[in-house]
Amino acid sequence: MVHEIALTIKPTMNCNMRCRHCFNGDDLNASGLLDIEKAYWFIESACKEYHDIKITFHGGEPTLAGLDYYNKIYAFQDKMKEKYKVKFSNNFTTNAVLLNEELMDLLISHNALINISFDGPFNYLLRGDSDLVYERICSVKEKGGHVRVFCTISRGSYKHLLNIYRWFNERDIDFKILPIEPRGYAAVDRELLMDTDDFIIFLTDTYRYWVKDQSCQIRFYTFEEFASLRSDTQFKPFWFNREIALNPDGKIYPFGRPNDIQFCLGEPSADFSLTECFSASEYIRMLQILKGYRNEYCTTCDSTHVCNGVCICMSYMYVQKPELLRYSCNQSNKIFSSILAVNDEIMQDIKEGRAEKYTSIVRKKFGVKE
Repeated sequence: MVHEIALTIKPTMNCNMRCRHCFNGDDLNASGLLDIEKAYWFIESACKEYHDIKITFHGGEPTLAGLDYYNKIYAFQDKMKEKYKVKFSNNFTTNAVLLNEELMDLLISHNALINISFDGPFNYLLRGDSDLVYERICSVKEKGGHVRVFCTISRGSYKHLLNIYRWFNERDIDFKILPIEPRGYAAVDRELLMDTDDFIIFLTDTYRYWVKDQSCQIRFYTFEEFASLRSDTQFKPFWFNREIALNPDGKIYPFGRPNDIQFCLGEPSADFSLTECFSASEYIRMLQILKGYRNEYCTTCDSTHVCNGVCICMSYMYVQKPELLRYSCNQSNKIFSSILAVNDEIMQDIKEGRAEKYTSIVRKKFGVKE
């Protein structure tokens, strides 16, 4: 049995919000509800071939499928766990407007990581229902659930990044920042976009603060990743051959991102194998396209050893216009360069016996033995 696979299940592409920057843009409301029998098939097919199965519910807005839908899904998951002796881990990505007590309890009972889109004190710039969503976040925490906030940073908020970090830290809320990029509605509303060089100045200053902030009591996922950056090591592994998605149309795609719909890998059937998806002609075609972009962008990029094309591949899964790919590649390259310079300073401090100025998580990331 193969070790692990990551499944994305999109019950619907509909959404109950219209966030100003939405990366899906006008692709929302493009389909109805995923046939739950196909979701069952998808999950059981993974159980037949893999041991560790990560399931992420995404959309659109997955809560629109309703509580009964997820009661059935998780009951089926429990049945499969017993039948095949497999291990499940669950993620659930939501805007939280419809995340009621019953659904919270169900997700928490299955140890799901609940990812909530919320931009802290600047949520009003891009989204609605700020007070309600914040209440939902607090409710998950009060119930002992595992919650992580996805915080989009845009032109109206990037100069306040340090205050945003302090806001989340004071409220003991784990979070990750997502720099806005010209995708979906944000590709049209250019007023949302940041000046890349200015953004990186504020980002780097906040990172310098975080690495020494002894009051930090949360997981700042973005900066924890930054603390692992090294100039001679690829920062993230490729997700090829280990991620696959089932969309609301009942068809299988590589990753569950907007541009994936170019590469349909098939539909559920009695003799269909998930593993065979990774050798399907459309999957091979996608890999060839991505190889071409890596050859085009990465040979002249200063961050080749750090990225090795992960960023350009990820960007292509969202958009395919060359100017938008260049935007993403340029932003990533500049972030890497700036953060690596800080990390070089940290390594020098550690080498010279000044490790105590940094937090325990940073010391651990840099291999300091306590």
